[in-house]
Amino acid sequence: MNLWARILVVLTTFFLTSIAAAEFPTKPIKLVVPFPPGGAVDALGRLVGQKTSEILGQPIVVDNRAGAAGSIGTEIVAKSLPDGYTLLMGSTSSLSVIPNLQKVPYDPLKDFTPVSLVAYIPHVLVINNDVPAKNLAQFIAYAKANPGKLSYASSGNGTPHQIAVEMFKKMSGVFIVHIPYKGTAPGLTDLMSGQVALMSVELSTALPYIKAQKIRPLALLAPKRSTFAPDIPTAAQAGLPDLDITSWYGVVAPAGINRETLNTLGTAIAKAVKSPDLNDKILGMGATPVGDTPEEFNVFMRKESAKWAKAIKESGAVTD
Repeated sequence: MNLWARILVVLTTFFLTSIAAAEFPTKPIKLVVPFPPGGAVDALGRLVGQKTSEILGQPIVVDNRAGAAGSIGTEIVAKSLPDGYTLLMGSTSSLSVIPNLQKVPYDPLKDFTPVSLVAYIPHVLVINNDVPAKNLAQFIAYAKANPGKLSYASSGNGTPHQIAVEMFKKMSGVFIVHIPYKGTAPGLTDLMSGQVALMSVELSTALPYIKAQKIRPLALLAPKRSTFAPDIPTAAQAGLPDLDITSWYGVVAPAGINRETLNTLGTAIAKAVKSPDLNDKILGMGATPVGDTPEEFNVFMRKESAKWAKAIKESGAVTD
């Protein structure tokens, strides 16, 4: 192929790519949620997907691909075509925690392009109603009196839910056995049935069960109390000032996505998050809505990766 033929191929490819980006989207978009239905990632993914689809004029289909603390579904998106039609509902677990705990088949900062941060939610420590403790101090005393006899649930090895409790164990000096589950929902089910004693979970997920008195809150793992649960003291108020765990959720695309397509997606998702109806729904979950730009989300993800690397090291948490 001579020089002019090669130039023609490059120009034709650029032209066709530009047309495709300008017309985006022309078919349904798949939003992979790397966890089972029932947790905060799934709930926010479905809410954002529905509202964004209205803005873009194309369906956004949620595809739950659970397993390995979110790394299975995350890997699927990392290896997908960067055409904007396969996205990931990313979270603290799959993009900030797991990669700092163990080797995964993707690099969260190289294999993805941030699109928009959707929301962040503080964690809350909760226990089942059979545990004889009304507050964090009483639970610590009870756990110390029964070393190794209590267990805690998490949504999987290496998730923020595990790291939070491991940090709590180190700070309080208690010994509680870890039982990993394939998602938040099954862990909560066993918590309510009394199979496990403790769990750290997003406030948005726990709040309905707390209000229904099916589980008992001990402490909010945030700097200040939530307006949606003002009766729950912060960990600092309960005696553990350095226990601060917040989960974040945002949409990312495979690396290499066309700039025009990225802008279209980022603008639509941010608009969806900031729309009055979705904004109210996110706030009603006990979450803080964001809806930022790809550039802002990129900076945020890099800071979170560094923060969790430090938290994991200090907690001494390891995967089983």
